[in-house]
Amino acid sequence: MAGSIGFEIVPGSGLFLVHCEGMWTPDQARAHFARMEQSVRTLRRMRRPVRVLVDLRAAHVQTPETSAVMAQGSDRVHRAADRVAFVGANALHALQVKRDVTEPQIAVFQDMDEARAWVEQPDDGEGKPGQA
Repeated sequence: MAGSIGFEIVPGSGLFLVHCEGMWTPDQARAHFARMEQSVRTLRRMRRPVRVLVDLRAAHVQTPETSAVMAQGSDRVHRAADRVAFVGANALHALQVKRDVTEPQIAVFQDMDEARAWVEQPDDGEGKPGQA
């Protein structure tokens, strides 16, 4: 099954809504992060926080190659003051995300509303997000 990965930015908020479906290739993942990097640079110049809500509910668990590209892209794009929430369809998604990214600003959820509330909450004053 061909997959897709893309994002939109909620106007005025700096919130990236990432939509994932099926399985994607390592090249699709690289292209996704190249687009994200451009948008993130713009937000950083404006001194805006980066918030990302990744919807994996229609995605498959990815191949090790694609997963490695995603982890590398995440490491390049995200900083400690950012916040990234993954919403997965099953426990395998959660395991894959937790294996690939261990930063405290990244959390995995089963519920979209809980994930969005966490990703949008204010920092604790030291640039640290709350815990999921």
